[in-house]
Amino acid sequence: MKRRLINVFKKVKHAPGVSHVIRPVIRRKMNKTIDAVAAHFFEHFSLVIAADESARRICYKTRHQVYCEELGYEPVKSSGLETDEFDDYSLSCYIKHKATGDCAGTIRLVMPAHPGQQLPLEKNCPDAIRLDSENPKLHPRHSVCEVSRLAIPKRFRRRESDSKLSPVTGQKPKKSILEQHNSRSFPYISMALYFFATSICLIRDIDYVYVMMEPRLARSMRFIGINFHRIGNEVDYHGTRAAYKISPVELVEQISPALKRFQRKIMLELDDVPEFGHALSHYQKRASQTHSSKARKAA
Repeated sequence: MKRRLINVFKKVKHAPGVSHVIRPVIRRKMNKTIDAVAAHFFEHFSLVIAADESARRICYKTRHQVYCEELGYEPVKSSGLETDEFDDYSLSCYIKHKATGDCAGTIRLVMPAHPGQQLPLEKNCPDAIRLDSENPKLHPRHSVCEVSRLAIPKRFRRRESDSKLSPVTGQKPKKSILEQHNSRSFPYISMALYFFATSICLIRDIDYVYVMMEPRLARSMRFIGINFHRIGNEVDYHGTRAAYKISPVELVEQISPALKRFQRKIMLELDDVPEFGHALSHYQKRASQTHSSKARKAA
């Protein structure tokens, strides 16, 4: 779907008087697609904060499956769990497949509390940030975090057409939303994980989020309206990666109406988690106060 839309847009974007007509059509098409994918997502998946040891082990096991067994980024461990020193001051969360209870993807937020606690990229990729002005050391430790260890098992990251059975329903696919919109070019589980992390950052008042990401994933995210700001050259770290930075508040402000609806639904899901109760209403109240303050300063 993405390639087809891009090719059409390239052909007509320079035609006189056509661009202003085509752009809204593409935008409406994307919003419709995102709404459909979001509905599909919440039908089949739920969100879990790893607030206890049992839930954390599910995240660590999934990370081991993907990083150690499937991709070979880290050595296989006898424990079957992939952990490191950053987990001591991190919050992990995962997406649960409702039909099977399996973990469909996990992500980690490394949230340092004092100067002695580093972000993973500060320790593992010190040369990944090109400009000193983008260095996380310029900000208070509690105001930054790094989103890392995004891990999606092979079953949930492949195309449905790669298998006779759907990785979502476990049944023979009919013409499902994933077939219609190509799960590889429309990274809906990755998108949900990043929105999950974004919601937590908004609740925790995190100003800036750093992430080491494959440039192609960043491009896919940009296509659907999520613009990570690249702050360094490509490095070889678990494959080709680059450092990116984004403000959670700006992320939510810049995305399309359909993505905003998806993100608000994720935030609403957190209302059932004791630590994050009334997450959406809390954020909306704070956002309203922030906008009022900006309006007063502008006046």
